[in-house]
Amino acid sequence: MTLTAAFLQDHQLIKLVHSVISVAFLVIAIALFYRSLVGFFKSRSYTRLDKALSHAFIFNLYLQLIFGLILMANPAAVSGQELVSQDMTMKLVTKRFWPIEHIVLMLFALFIANLGLIFSTSTQNDREKHRKVLVYYTIAILMIGLSLSSTYLV
Repeated sequence: MTLTAAFLQDHQLIKLVHSVISVAFLVIAIALFYRSLVGFFKSRSYTRLDKALSHAFIFNLYLQLIFGLILMANPAAVSGQELVSQDMTMKLVTKRFWPIEHIVLMLFALFIANLGLIFSTSTQNDREKHRKVLVYYTIAILMIGLSLSSTYLV
């Protein structure tokens, strides 16, 4: 097995792990969104499960950041330049700039989610905690969706 083939195999493994973490993130995000929505509108208490889901949301975002940065470490593998000719790669302008747009939006989403965690933990009122989690984490989820939409919709 050549070095390039071994690298591509490792790259695919990291990409798979990144995808599995993304699915776990989606499940956590849906559960957190639902619990925050119900908690805010029905004035339910902010339980340990809500706190655990908030921390799992943030932890998952950090895992995504780590594996995403590992994937971005080799721009040729991300853009597919080793698999496609240079002329073809130059025609794929959106594919060339997507990694930069994606990482910037993901960093902002991580920042917004961290603000939500900080503000929700510093609040005493349970309904207000649910509201802050709902607002900040929804903004983070929308930013993540926006960063992914440029890949799948273009």
